[in-house]
Amino acid sequence: MECGVFVTVYGRSKTGKSTCTGAAGATGLFIGSRAGLLPLKSFLGIEKINVKLAKDVDEAAELLLKHSGSEMPTIVVDDFSLLVEDTISQLEKTHSFGDMWRALRAQVLRVRDAARKATEKGTHVIFNCHESPPKTSSGKSVRGGPAMPGQLPEQFSAFSDVVARVKYDETASPWKHTLCTVSDAQFIGGDRLSIFPPNAPMNIAEALRAAGYKIPRPKELAWMDKTVEKLSAAVLKAGIEDWRETLRPAADMLLEKHKPQHVRWAIQDALHRAILMNSRKGMVDDLFADSDDW
Repeated sequence: MECGVFVTVYGRSKTGKSTCTGAAGATGLFIGSRAGLLPLKSFLGIEKINVKLAKDVDEAAELLLKHSGSEMPTIVVDDFSLLVEDTISQLEKTHSFGDMWRALRAQVLRVRDAARKATEKGTHVIFNCHESPPKTSSGKSVRGGPAMPGQLPEQFSAFSDVVARVKYDETASPWKHTLCTVSDAQFIGGDRLSIFPPNAPMNIAEALRAAGYKIPRPKELAWMDKTVEKLSAAVLKAGIEDWRETLRPAADMLLEKHKPQHVRWAIQDALHRAILMNSRKGMVDDLFADSDDW
């Protein structure tokens, strides 16, 4: 059995995190509030969303362990930073200050470990979080990362296979936000499985598919598989810089049969797949560069 991938995405609010993680988890389980998943219906046109509500981080861990396995392709923990805040509010009512932080740390590490166990059963687990800026905690420097108190951003991210920060990129087209998996002195990042290029399109599903992982679509959208494959090949053949001229006629034809949200989703995936495949080809080409160019 193939293991799943543990992905953590973080960034500022209103940058498309829920939509990005929702597209990857469309046939799985979402742990989070129904309101937070509204973009899945409005932007992606997903009608059936399997949602479980968690009152705190501990309950999210229980849901991960209960529902993971071969029959559950993905579990998305949506707005995890807000769930951490809700947990803090609850713990403040029953714990002293020091005990509260110890209890919170134990819960966050428990859900982190539950995510790892879920991937061992073959389920992809994806957390999306708000962004916490670089800071100093207890005299120690803490890099920016998923929004959690103290040293938890580092401790949580250490178990993730992929940690990607949402960045604004003026040169990106047509969507101006990308996923950065590069770790530096200021922000946490990483990709131990080499799934993403350093700055990738904001499309977890297509990156995982390009790396050989199975990310199923809703049954009613199965037509996208062949369409995306065909259109991405056409974009690569014509040149990525001419993607509009390649995809515009195809979009017009698809709109005659399918909902606008679903056409937009297919066109987005086709362009992102072409970009990702071109990036992978570039990585291989670099292996054959003259040593003086390295």
